Amino acid sequence: MFPKLLSSQILIYNCILLFSFSLSVNYFVDFEIVNYIAYVLFHLTLVYLVFYFFNFYLIFLSFLYGIFFDVFLIDNISPHLISFLIFVALFYFTKKYLLNLSSNKVSFLIIFITLSMFLFEAIIANLQFNYPVNFENLFRLFTTTIILFFPSLLIFSKIDKL
Repeated sequence: MFPKLLSSQILIYNCILLFSFSLSVNYFVDFEIVNYIAYVLFHLTLVYLVFYFFNFYLIFLSFLYGIFFDVFLIDNISPHLISFLIFVALFYFTKKYLLNLSSNKVSFLIIFITLSMFLFEAIIANLQFNYPVNFENLFRLFTTTIILFFPSLLIFSKIDKL
């Protein structure tokens, strides 16, 4: 089990998560699109990692990243933490059904889950902290996700072949 956690693919995905997390919490005023791309890439990588390389360390990793996203972006702990942990828990309980799906269905499920996570995070932040739902930012996130989805899948498939 431990050598599987230290495989080159898992390390590369964790480096992508760390790099995209770092870029998304540091706000670039002149290059706002960099923040959107990094934020979307983090979510896509996390969902892909859970689908294809599920292990219980991902619960701990989702917990840590959820807390750090909440602290750095919202100054309160809840929206990211809840959405990441609910996603990992739902995957754990439904993985025997989800792993029987074709690769095309899994791909569309990944994009659907990523988009629903953005919406779920915004709704939780609104309900708990009266943080306004900015539909313009959601639209930018959705657009960025749709644009980055297929190139990121190509990159992920190249990483999987290592």
